[in-house]
Parts: sequence; C-alpha cells; structure tokens
Amino acid sequence: MIIARLLALILGAALTVPALVVAQAYPSRSIELVIPFAPGGPTDIAIRLIQPQLSANLGVPVVLVNKAGGGGAIGMDQVAKAKPDGYTLAATVRSTITILPATQADVSYKPADFIPVGAYAFDSGVILVKRDAPWKTLEELVDHARKNPGKLTYGTAGLGTNSFFNMELLKQAYNIDMTHVPFGGSGPVKNAVLGGHVQLGAASQSPMLSVVKSGDIAILVTSASKRLASLPGVPTMTEKGHPEASLSTWMEIYAPAKAPAAVIERLSQALDKTMKDPAVLAAIDKAGLVAEYHDPESTKKLIDREWETVTRMAKKLGPAK
Repeated sequence: MIIARLLALILGAALTVPALVVAQAYPSRSIELVIPFAPGGPTDIAIRLIQPQLSANLGVPVVLVNKAGGGGAIGMDQVAKAKPDGYTLAATVRSTITILPATQADVSYKPADFIPVGAYAFDSGVILVKRDAPWKTLEELVDHARKNPGKLTYGTAGLGTNSFFNMELLKQAYNIDMTHVPFGGSGPVKNAVLGGHVQLGAASQSPMLSVVKSGDIAILVTSASKRLASLPGVPTMTEKGHPEASLSTWMEIYAPAKAPAAVIERLSQALDKTMKDPAVLAAIDKAGLVAEYHDPESTKKLIDREWETVTRMAKKLGPAK
C-alpha cells in the first residue's frame, strides 16, 4: 500500500512538472495571430487595437497575418492544422467557429478543433448603401426589392459570415430576393458599395464609421438590440419587429484544440490584463466597438449557445447561395 502511494505521488509529480515547465517557458518567441479576413474589416481593426498591449503583456512580439478567403475558412483551417504549441493562433470572429461550419458543407474544421483564449469585444451589423442611393429607408429598399426580385445586388464579408447570415435573415423576414456577391471582409464590401459594384452591403458597423461621417455611406438599419451611440439616428431590426434577424460580431482569439492548458491560461491572463488597460478600452470605444472580456470557459459557453442557434436557423435558411 505504501509503495503504491509513493508511486502515485511520483507519477503525479512527473505529470505536473511538464505543465510547470510549459507555463514558465511560454512564450519564448514571437506569436503569430492569423486574421482570416482582409485588412480593414472589424476583425482586423479590433485585433490591431489590442495587439501592442497584448504583446507587451506576453513579453514577445505578436505578429498579425491576414489570410482571407472562404469567409474566413482558409485562415481558420490553417490554425486548426497548426502545431498546438501556442505560437499560431486565430484572431477571428465567432461566426468562423459557428456559422461557417453550420452552413458550409465544405468547411474542413468544426468547433471542437479549437479552444477559446477569450472574447474581448463585439460589433453590430449594418445594412449600407451609397449616400445618393434612391432608398433612404429600409422600407423603401424592401419595396424596391419586392418589385424587382433578384435584380438588386448586395455584398457581404463572405459565405458563412455574420454579414451573410444577417442578410439572409433580413431577406427571410421581408420575403425578398436579391443577388449575393461575396467578398473577403467588411472593408472590401465598403469599397464595393462606394465603387458601385454592388447596390448595397451587409457589414459590421465599425469599418463604416469614417465613410458615414464623411457622408459617402448611409446606414439603413443595424442588428444591435438597441440604437448605437455611434449611430443614434439609425433604427434597429428589433425596432422593425424582427429581433430574430440580428447577430453581433464577437471578436475572439482561439488556439488549436490540443494546446496545453498552461498555454491557454497564460494567453487568457495576458488578454484579461490587456482588456483592463484604460488606453485599450478608449481605443476600442473610439472605433465604434464595445469592449467586453470573457475568459475561455465563458467564451466556450457563448459558442455552444450560438452553435445551437445558428444550426437551427441554418436548417430554416436552407443551403447557402
């Protein structure tokens, strides 16, 4: 009995030592954060706001790499297949973990292939048009779409993204038909609307603030639960009687699923500390985002809840077009 207890103690110590070594040694070199969207979108904007302080709190360079394509699937697939040592992470939005696998049969990964480091901010969706567009309200746009089925073109950040899902829900809510043109992020959607390549767009609101202020873009409606301080004159889908047609864009960081617990703890501690920095919070607010930190466990619960919602909605929407 005594020998058995000694062996158990020795085995426990042997298992504990590697975890301690990992915690003490990590990180010892630069960390790559893969952004699975083009520059200029909310994901790109948000992570660049916190990157300097996150790097300082980790004590190593945090290198940002944009890898757009497939609505975020290409970049996320790269992270899912990366060595799970904490040196390749995803700086993404929750839709790449939930909506994309739920709606796109060819997506090669699933939520279980990642472990959350934490959530740190969120953005609201908007429907945008050029300022000189003939529609000044959502109702005018809907009326035109009903009279001209399939003729209006709209851009989104790509199949499986929040903007794609929000537009599909809007089309379902108003029983209208429009032609989808996918892009690589909210930034390209903004440029496409400004350039007249599409007649309207669905995107996150933060990348649109500068062109809204300049008068080049008009926002017809938002997906927020209540009116945004940055867009006080713009109604919400909830006001329009369609609260179900709204999804927020959550900014989050993920590691490959088999990353050591000690690594996840070190990363989440650094993210938590970053999100308590007054300068970071001020920068996030100025960008039109809402700062809200969630630790790995809390983020996982939010993911599970959204996964149930989007899989249920995906069945109603049918195959993505």
